[in-house]
Amino acid sequence: MYKQQLKEMVGDLRLGAPLSDGPLSILPLRAKAEVRARYVLLHQALERGRLTITEVDEAGSVPYLVARNRGPWPVLIFDGEELVGAKQNRIANATILVAVGKAVLPVSCVEQGRWHSRSPTFSSGAYASHPSMRSLKERHLHEALTRATPAERGAAGDAGGRDPRSEAAQSERAQRYRSNQGEVWDEVGKTVHALGAYAPTMAMSDSYDAGKDDLDRMMKAFAPESLFVSEDVVGAAVFWGGEFICLDLLQPAKRFALLYPKLLRGYALEALMFAKLGAEPKAASEGFDPEAATLRLFAEIIEAEVEEQPGVDLGDDLRLETKQVSGAGLVWEEEVIQLSVFPRKSA
Repeated sequence: MYKQQLKEMVGDLRLGAPLSDGPLSILPLRAKAEVRARYVLLHQALERGRLTITEVDEAGSVPYLVARNRGPWPVLIFDGEELVGAKQNRIANATILVAVGKAVLPVSCVEQGRWHSRSPTFSSGAYASHPSMRSLKERHLHEALTRATPAERGAAGDAGGRDPRSEAAQSERAQRYRSNQGEVWDEVGKTVHALGAYAPTMAMSDSYDAGKDDLDRMMKAFAPESLFVSEDVVGAAVFWGGEFICLDLLQPAKRFALLYPKLLRGYALEALMFAKLGAEPKAASEGFDPEAATLRLFAEIIEAEVEEQPGVDLGDDLRLETKQVSGAGLVWEEEVIQLSVFPRKSA
């Protein structure tokens, strides 16, 4: 149903001038037409006191949280955004558009060594998870969601005849978006050790603190006031040493501009991890043409197989796949408002 919308959206993207810092290259993606979707981002809603996120109850549940949106607009939580506080820090398992009212959020723990309350509610973290973390979550969800039959997807959409906003229906959808928590903890541990972070509770945020000086330098190299914050920039294609790392897109452009610093911290951490681990890129970066690589990526996305199912709350979730890439998107009111694509890892 939405393959054509995805194809047209990607086909209309234009390339901005890439920026580079060492092996890391980021290329802005420009949209010809502005999406009309009206929503606010996680940090905006929290700062304005219009959104509250808590544990599901006093006992808590690692894979789920509860959001209460007092409106007037839906709230978008981007895949991998960090939620800080309560019993332990979490990240969003997918991009979620939270309607006005109450919603159940599927999340993953990124602080394995803590299970006691630091605050009654969650605040917004300073980053969206690095691409390797988001890629492994996406791959697990892709396999789980696309295994469902069309009848099962339909039942999730109409909640088997129940009110789709009911607590039971929301919980059922949230269960379909559970991550492999063990894989997430393994990635947290890998990152903490690579950066030599002091992490008494094995919190992912400690990795960002440990790499602060290097991350700050990279943040300046790809500063938010650069090409990436413009009236028509809606995304970024990210490469390291000539290898594709990820593509992120969020429409309209004014929302991408606000989210970009969080995404950039994740990109920078990924590059720093590669450097700390002494990883050698498979493709030589000398003479690398990010524009040509991005155009090839567009062609790959346009030809991808696309599966769709009801989103966690508002909108429809898309899962796309080719032999080279795998990704996810969110459609709301017939427009693709979010897309994230990653290279498929060999088994």
